[in-house]
Amino acid sequence: MSVPSSSSEPPPKSTPSPRAPYPDFTIEGARQIYPLCAAILCERLAAFTLISTTAAMLCERFGFSRPDSLRICGLFSAACYIGSVPGGHLLDRSASPSRGFTGSLLLLVLGYVFLATPYRAAAFAGFAVLAIGHAFYKPSTQRVLTTLFPTKDSRLEGAQVMLHFAINVGAAAGAFLAGIMVRSAGWSVSYAFSALMVGIGMALSTAQPSQSVASHVPSKIATPSGSTTQPLGNLSTILAVLAAMFVLAITTAQAEGALLLWSEHNVRRVILGFELPTAWFVAYAAVMVLILSPMQLVLLSKRKRPGTTNRLVAVGLLSAALCFAILLPTTQNDGSVSILWPITTYTLFVLAEMLIAPLGLALLHRNSPQRLMGLVTGLWYGAGALGYFVGGQIGALWSKWPTQRVLILLSVLPLLGAALIWVVQPADIQESET
Repeated sequence: MSVPSSSSEPPPKSTPSPRAPYPDFTIEGARQIYPLCAAILCERLAAFTLISTTAAMLCERFGFSRPDSLRICGLFSAACYIGSVPGGHLLDRSASPSRGFTGSLLLLVLGYVFLATPYRAAAFAGFAVLAIGHAFYKPSTQRVLTTLFPTKDSRLEGAQVMLHFAINVGAAAGAFLAGIMVRSAGWSVSYAFSALMVGIGMALSTAQPSQSVASHVPSKIATPSGSTTQPLGNLSTILAVLAAMFVLAITTAQAEGALLLWSEHNVRRVILGFELPTAWFVAYAAVMVLILSPMQLVLLSKRKRPGTTNRLVAVGLLSAALCFAILLPTTQNDGSVSILWPITTYTLFVLAEMLIAPLGLALLHRNSPQRLMGLVTGLWYGAGALGYFVGGQIGALWSKWPTQRVLILLSVLPLLGAALIWVVQPADIQESET
């Protein structure tokens, strides 16, 4: 005869079914990630209001020549990226990631206020303050994100995709609104609007919860090696991911420069009597990111194996190689080619960006020690700056080398990066295989 169980000992509950590696962001996670996404969207809107008008502003407002204005733009962009390395190192010495994030936004507000004044000295002061602000802003966003979703949290990749989506929404909106405001209201109002948007982002960031929610989510991802015995984390994976960012920046430099010039002279762009501007290829890429990002988030939530992020980044690098390999047949054509060629190229570029940029950052964070998170994030942006520089040098080869040779070079570089990151053993894979 069976003995009835005591009232103080309830019958055991059935074991819950395993959750997907990347749970939805619709409940607890939404309250954590949405305010950060909104703040970043506001900052990117302000940034692209400036980025899309800087060269014209320097020429028309302050009388700089076109070459000088382009040089200033290049120096400013390089300073914003390179500054992330020392900025991230200094942030690692701070115990409060949110404080660094808010402080960097305050510097950005001040920089845009300087630019809103119609004086050349104030404009250069604004550029300097903005460069310092971005040196802290870029790594601080990632420090805040890894506080909300630590490296062992299974939602980190999805969080990076959501941030990437917010960045592209802000970029598209900022570039669109800039064209309207500069024409209708002038330079001062445009940059005052940028200061206002960053201020709104700063206000939204104060609503960002400071505590992590990782404890609410079961995870199959290993804690990165930086928290165990390796003081520098998984160094081979870190270097491979930085190489992937370097190659992505080279690809982006071509998409924003040499490929546009190639399309200008080699592509039939007339549709129904209207000649499509080559700049619309860049707009097409931005729109594709906005359309495909929600789909990417859904696919991540259905992924069965959590330890395959490095393979997805490698697929992104393969897509970057195809961006240029797909154009090799056009070198055999002496006349203009169909518009489907650049459309296919930019579609592959979007796939490469979506797999490398957010997932590469997530993989970098999983394999880096928490105490060096700011510095490693700075190195990520530093690799991007170096990639843009090298990409510019390769872009100049389009006018010196046969196009076929340049396309082969641009196809081989991503393939080497894909092979490198495919064979590394990230911390999450090492754990899942044990």
